[in-house]
Amino acid sequence: MIVRNARVLTFDARNRVLQNAAVRVAADGSVAFVGETAAAAPSEEVVDAGGRLLMPALINCHTHLYSTLARGIALPGRAPKNFPEILKKLWWRLDRALNAEDVYYSALVGLLDCAKNGVGTLVDHHSSPNACTGSLDQVERAFREVGLRGALCYETSDRDGPATARAALDENIRFIERTKRQGDGMIAASFGLHASFTLSDRTLRTAVEAERSLGAGFHIHVAEDRSDLEHARRRYKKTVVRRLADLGVMTDRTLAAHCIHVTAGDIASLARLGANVAHNPQSNCNNAVGITRLTELIAAGVLVGLGSDGYSPRMWEEFKTAFHLQKVRSGDPRVGYAEAYAAALLNNRTIVRKLWGMEIGRIETGARADFILVDYYPPTPIHADNLFGHLLFGIANAPIDLLVVNGRTVLKDKRCVTVDERAVAERAAKQAKALWERF
Repeated sequence: MIVRNARVLTFDARNRVLQNAAVRVAADGSVAFVGETAAAAPSEEVVDAGGRLLMPALINCHTHLYSTLARGIALPGRAPKNFPEILKKLWWRLDRALNAEDVYYSALVGLLDCAKNGVGTLVDHHSSPNACTGSLDQVERAFREVGLRGALCYETSDRDGPATARAALDENIRFIERTKRQGDGMIAASFGLHASFTLSDRTLRTAVEAERSLGAGFHIHVAEDRSDLEHARRRYKKTVVRRLADLGVMTDRTLAAHCIHVTAGDIASLARLGANVAHNPQSNCNNAVGITRLTELIAAGVLVGLGSDGYSPRMWEEFKTAFHLQKVRSGDPRVGYAEAYAAALLNNRTIVRKLWGMEIGRIETGARADFILVDYYPPTPIHADNLFGHLLFGIANAPIDLLVVNGRTVLKDKRCVTVDERAVAERAAKQAKALWERF
C-alpha cells in the first residue's frame, strides 16, 4: 500500500510536517518509506489522500471494554452519591453478570467505536468474575477480528472472595504465558490488579511473586478516589503509593491508572521507581473523584499517558479535557499545553514501547504502519511549532477517513472493513438485553 498526496504529521525525532508526501507500507506491516510522492508498483494499492492529513493512529492507555454494554442501562433506586457507590451499584454488579459472549460483544462494539475514532491501540483492564477463565481470549478474539492492537489484563481483586481472586491470578498467568509464546506484536499482556482497597497483602504478595517470573508488569488503579487513600491510611498507616511500593507492586513496568489522591512524596516515589501513570480526565469528571496533578507529575519526571477509563472512544476529547482541567485546577491560562500534548501523543507511545515493545506512534521508516487519514485541510499554515492549535481546534474535530494498523486497513471511507458493523450492533443489542435482565 502507498498513501500519496498527504500532509504528514510524522511525530518522528524531528517532528516533521511534510506538506505533500507519500507513505509506503511494507509487506510485514512496517513503514517502508516516508517522503516526497513516489511512484506506485503495478500491483500496489494506492490511496490518494487528496491533501488530507495523515498522522499516527491514536493510543488509549487505560480502558475497560467490558463496560460497553452498560450504555443506557438503568440503575434501580436512588442514584449513587459517591465513587464507592458507583462501583457497588453499577460496575461490580455489571461485571458479575457478564458471560463469555457478553465479554466478546462488549469488546467488539467498543473496539469498533474506537477504530472509527482513530484509535489503533488500547490498553484494556478486564473483569468478569463469573466468566473469568478464558475471558481474555474472548477480548483478544474481538481485537483480532477488528484488527486493533491491544495490551490486556484481568482485574484481580479480593472483593468476591478467595476463590475468585485465585481464578483471576490464574487467568493473568495463563494469558501472559500464552502471549509471550505468540509474540506477534498485536496482542500483549500485563498482570491486572484492581486497587489497593480491594486487595489484601496476601493476594498482592502472591501476585508479585508470580509476576517476577513473568516480567509482564502490573496494571492497577491507584488513588482514583479519596476513599482509596483513606483506606490505606486507616488500615496500613500509609498512602496507596507507599503501600504498593513496599509490597513490590510499583515498579518501572507498572501502569498506574489515575493517581489523583497522591502526595508530593508519592509523586517523588513514582518518579524514582519509574512507574507509569495513565490519566483519565473525562471519567474522573464524571465520577467526581478529582483532578490529576498532571503538570506536577510530569514536572517531577513521571511518565504520564492518557486513557479513557472506558468513558469514551474519543481520545481527542480526553486530550481536550486534560488540557482544560489543568487550567481550571491551577487558575492559570498559561498551563496545560505541553503536558496534554505530551500525554496524548508522546508519552502514550513511550509507555507502549517501554512495557510491550511495540514501535508505534510515529510515521518513520521501520516503525509499525499504524496511521490515520483525517478529513482535515489546514486553513492556516501548519508546521512543527504550531501543531497544538491545529490539534485542539481542527484535527480533533475532523472525521477519520482511514485507519491502518500494522499495515492492514481497518477503516476506509469512514466505515470498518474488517467486520459487519450493523450485524455486530444487532447481536450486541440482544446480548445487552439479556445482560440487563440478569443485572
